[in-house]
Amino acid sequence: MTIAVTVEGNDRTNYITWDSFTLEDVLNSQPNSLTFETKLYGSKSWVPAVGEEIEVTDGIIYTIFAGVITTVKERIEGRVLKYEVTCKDWTHYLDKKLVIERYENKTVKEIIDDINATYLTDFTANSVYCDLTISSIAFNRVSVSRCLQILAEQVNFNWYIGYDKDIHFFAKNTEGAPFYLSDDGGNYIFNSLEIIDDLTQIRNRVFIEGGEIKGTERAETYKGDGTKLVFPLSYKFSNEPTVTVGGVAQDVGIDNLHSEDAHDCFWSYQEKYIRFKVAPGAGVDISMSGTPLYAIIAQVQDDASIAMYGEYEFSVKDSKISSEEEARQYGVSQLEAYASKISEGSFQTYSTGLRAGQNITIQSDIRGLNSLFLIQRVTLTMRTATDGLWTAEVASLRTIGIISFLQKLLIDQNREIKIDDNVVLKKSYVLNETVNAQEEINRVEPYQDHETAQADEDIQKDPFGANVLPIMVLGPYFPSSHTDPKRPGRLSISMKLK
Repeated sequence: MTIAVTVEGNDRTNYITWDSFTLEDVLNSQPNSLTFETKLYGSKSWVPAVGEEIEVTDGIIYTIFAGVITTVKERIEGRVLKYEVTCKDWTHYLDKKLVIERYENKTVKEIIDDINATYLTDFTANSVYCDLTISSIAFNRVSVSRCLQILAEQVNFNWYIGYDKDIHFFAKNTEGAPFYLSDDGGNYIFNSLEIIDDLTQIRNRVFIEGGEIKGTERAETYKGDGTKLVFPLSYKFSNEPTVTVGGVAQDVGIDNLHSEDAHDCFWSYQEKYIRFKVAPGAGVDISMSGTPLYAIIAQVQDDASIAMYGEYEFSVKDSKISSEEEARQYGVSQLEAYASKISEGSFQTYSTGLRAGQNITIQSDIRGLNSLFLIQRVTLTMRTATDGLWTAEVASLRTIGIISFLQKLLIDQNREIKIDDNVVLKKSYVLNETVNAQEEINRVEPYQDHETAQADEDIQKDPFGANVLPIMVLGPYFPSSHTDPKRPGRLSISMKLK
């Protein structure tokens, strides 16, 4: 195995510090990661940058990682500049986009095809294998990766993004490993295989509580005592009950919702009671009739498992279970999956091609083992570019048919899948524009601006005539000309008035 690393199409294999190289492939929907170090010295001048796309191949046929550099940590050791690089697979691009869509009566494949076409670039959905119909589902600002996970949880499938940017969506435990393990097959380091048996997951008596179903109409009767206002109900009713007091029908309202003045009595759905405004009289018959709701409850157990391991009880609530038979089948499926011990283990190999989520058969005469296991995690560590070791963590899969059973149950029962059915989806757009304002100032050379003004002065001596004094008159008075001798006077200081 010879590892080759390219970043943005450039070969960066010789820049890798190989004992720092670790690749982790975790179970399906979780993003895979790659970490390594590079050094900057001498002729090595590459500086890794966030956002650059990276691909790692094994030198043969497999791309063992592809994604984006998401973190670069710079540090100095001695006089050498080092970069610690963290990469995330193509899920990084799926996490950048938020989906705001509602789908009704669409298959899972149709939904994924639309999300891919609307929100992703350069991705394909050629490996989506699910024609189950979703009656109603809404995604309100949910990342693309989260949308795929929600869909997978609803139909009990798995998904991941292939290193070729193709979306894989498939029934659980249907992808096989490229090889199997045996005592003499040579596909793994023989002494590295460890198997641990575990009893902690055993379930051999299962209690199932499903949703509520309607019963047949029934009536509850009481007698009044003249003081009692509140009468309890044994069941929740599916709608407003009919109430009579002494054979007379009462106007029934909903407690804490309807006006006190508008009704004779009030019904509480959650608290299960009828409350009267006026206490029925002593000895008066009170009747309350309606269609009750009761919870679906089932119990199943595996007697052989109990005899071998003792009692291991388990309780589960699933409001989507809509019948007693469905609850019983669900309980049986739990027993088939968990009534026996669970085996977990790990092994190491030099062979490439393993991915989390694949099934691998382990057959060993020495161990007395021949079982199908699910690969949960695959880790690659390197010592040099040509010397690497894969470590695989596995868990037993005793009955792969249980998955098919659950999927068949989903299809046969025609269970509706509804998520956020009443959510109001709003797409708001804010116009984000940049306005550039420019101001132009022109510098003008200064210049002189002047005018010539002429002022004339006319001075006259004795305008009234020689030795002629002004004549003081009562004011106000305005002389008609400069020769007019009359002037307004003041009585205290002026000359004699004429």
